[in-house]
Amino acid sequence: MQIKIGARLMLANLLILGVSLAVFGVLLQQEVDPGILILFSLLTAVASLALTPLLLPWICLRDLRAIQTVIAGLKRGDYAVPLPIAPEPGDPDDEYELNRLKREIHWMRRAIAKREQDIRRQTERILALNEALRIEAITDTLTGLYNARHFWECIGQCFNEHLHTGVSFAFVILDIDFFKRINDTHGHLGGDRVLEQFASALRESTRKTDIVARIGGEEFALILHNVSSDETKQYLHRLHGLLRERDIRIGPEQRIKVTASVGYYVIEKPLPPALTVPPITTTQDIVKRADDALYWVKNNGRNGIMAWHELTHDYRDQRLELTTPASATCPCRRIPASPCAVSSDVDAA
Repeated sequence: MQIKIGARLMLANLLILGVSLAVFGVLLQQEVDPGILILFSLLTAVASLALTPLLLPWICLRDLRAIQTVIAGLKRGDYAVPLPIAPEPGDPDDEYELNRLKREIHWMRRAIAKREQDIRRQTERILALNEALRIEAITDTLTGLYNARHFWECIGQCFNEHLHTGVSFAFVILDIDFFKRINDTHGHLGGDRVLEQFASALRESTRKTDIVARIGGEEFALILHNVSSDETKQYLHRLHGLLRERDIRIGPEQRIKVTASVGYYVIEKPLPPALTVPPITTTQDIVKRADDALYWVKNNGRNGIMAWHELTHDYRDQRLELTTPASATCPCRRIPASPCAVSSDVDAA
């Protein structure tokens, strides 16, 4: 590298000498006073010393441009811009300063690229862990469905959306009949198999837009989006038949069938007059109505489906008296009031 710079400086000096000879060549061909020759020599030396600093940028221009290109690439996050670097000499003192600078820039670029790669990997790992924790926080471990806490958040969101847009939805509670008898007969492992396969059947029979959750021991719940009362009734009767006919395997050679009691309530807009009394102001009101319908099925032989609006007025009034406005518990059994107490001043009717 030092030889390259020396060659460029020599070429520059020869250029200056050539210009000087072209100017003073006529005088040198004649017999002139030695003083003129001394003056010529001094002027040539001064021109060389004066022009050499001006020629240095030209001498280093290629290296400077390469360094500038690499720095511009660093600003863009591009670490692959080529940077020609001469081999490192045996004696560091013999190395060209610009080549040493390029070597340092190249090392810095590699260090920055590695650090950014490490940061990117750490960020991806953290995001993956956060997503895994989020999924774990909203998922029931045994069945893989949503858990109760997330479900009550979802129904609150659905109710708020209904109040603002009028989109209908159905809230459904399903309770596996005589589940304690299943546990007593087949043990808790057998009961877990029933819950897992029951949950799988629900997941396979619902749309991606619907929400399926396990909200209690043997209780499950659905939120069916954008459905009418007739559509909900048809769907639930079809689902109830599939669940009733499904073989549940609880052992290598042992299969059983289970039935479920289903209560539901569909909130639509506008609501029929029979469904507006009492008015719906919170998600607790929705849950309470579906739970009342489920309670009726369980008290009338189980293995059936009931909608709240199909209950008699006397039965509704009787169930309404059981829950006062100051009640501290959610109408849905074993579920605290706080997760589903999403209230609004707007009347759903």
